[in-house]
Amino acid sequence: MTKHKFTVTAARGMLPLLETELKQIGIKQYKTEAGSIRFTGSLKEAYQVCLWSRVAVRVLMPIAHFTAETTDQLYNGIKEFAWEEHIDAEDTTLAIDFNSFRSKIHHTQFGAQKVKDAIVDRLRDLSGKRPSVDLHQPDLRVNVYLKHNQAIVSIDLSGESLHKRGYRVSQTNAPIKEHLAAAILLSAEWPKLAREGWALLDPMCGSGTFLIEAALMAADIAPGLQRDYFGFLYWKQHDKAAWQQLKADAERRRLSGLARLPMIMGGDQDKSAVAAAQANIEAAGLSDRIQVIHRDLQNWATVAQTLPDVGLVVSNPPYGQRIGDAASLHNVYEALGDLVNHHLPAWRTTIITDNAQLGKLTGLNLFDSKPFDNGPIACEVLSYRAPKPLRRDAKPVQQEMAASPSPWDKTPKTKAKPAVSSSVV
Repeated sequence: MTKHKFTVTAARGMLPLLETELKQIGIKQYKTEAGSIRFTGSLKEAYQVCLWSRVAVRVLMPIAHFTAETTDQLYNGIKEFAWEEHIDAEDTTLAIDFNSFRSKIHHTQFGAQKVKDAIVDRLRDLSGKRPSVDLHQPDLRVNVYLKHNQAIVSIDLSGESLHKRGYRVSQTNAPIKEHLAAAILLSAEWPKLAREGWALLDPMCGSGTFLIEAALMAADIAPGLQRDYFGFLYWKQHDKAAWQQLKADAERRRLSGLARLPMIMGGDQDKSAVAAAQANIEAAGLSDRIQVIHRDLQNWATVAQTLPDVGLVVSNPPYGQRIGDAASLHNVYEALGDLVNHHLPAWRTTIITDNAQLGKLTGLNLFDSKPFDNGPIACEVLSYRAPKPLRRDAKPVQQEMAASPSPWDKTPKTKAKPAVSSSVV
């Protein structure tokens, strides 16, 4: 089997999680760098990363490396490469991502334009025809990273950011991205807890990202299974047989995993957020597996009595930078702490916030903190111990969820790096 070199990118704080994913896929030859992991493997393994990684952003396949101190050197280096082996000249589309770091070519829009011109000119010289530009979902997306005047040219196998799973049909203000939600759940050991039958609750669920990502993990559903676009699908060297095999295997795992899905529930005080979450959950094919209700954070006591003894509360409270007034957010954190302390005392809690001091207002016992970026906002993921953990010999009951009845109808119980510029053509 032919081996290639690949680069997988991830956001701050997620590289250890990505490394674990690569190991689970079976990738052994890898090296972790700033913001990415390079590995040597087969094309099929690269496809597996695209399909199964919950935290990766892009999967790049380097194909050329040369010095480019001037735009002429950049143009000539690109034009010399055999692009006809990767894309046809007629009835195809192309896009260029160009990033520059401490290089003489720092105008990235101009750099991207020169790369595009060089590819188009070579194909036109060979056939008299040329591809057109499509910035949305091109047949071939080329990534050029110019670092210290050294150009690394790659095929973008992901095509677009892997956080786009294909289920987000509706969103709220400042939604958490899918790969960040997945990273937070992985940090909270949700896959392990789900296997043990723990439930999950997000009482401020917004558009439902935590709920859906939690269900995908617990049911062993590939996060990329619903995507209808990857950068390799129309690439001339695409291995269609390998891809079809991987998708068929992922579909079998999905059908088997849905039978093991534990209880997952969410809610929000905003009716439009509830509607958005329900729409996204339906798009993910999980409407009969996840329930979302309209409820203020302060009014969860009655519902909490119907939930299992143990579970994970996970949430993305408002930060105050984009939603709400930072000075009044203490009420949100205090209410979240009251919910867990008084009504879900054997549950763990994990939240993401841009202000760790607010986390102290929950009154919960912090045991772990990890740095993550939520877009441009530097945040901390705070994990809290259960206020009153169950005895070691008390085990939760695994929830076998039927296709139609709601599992909630129960009798209540009594108890900063250097700036990198980029451009796209």
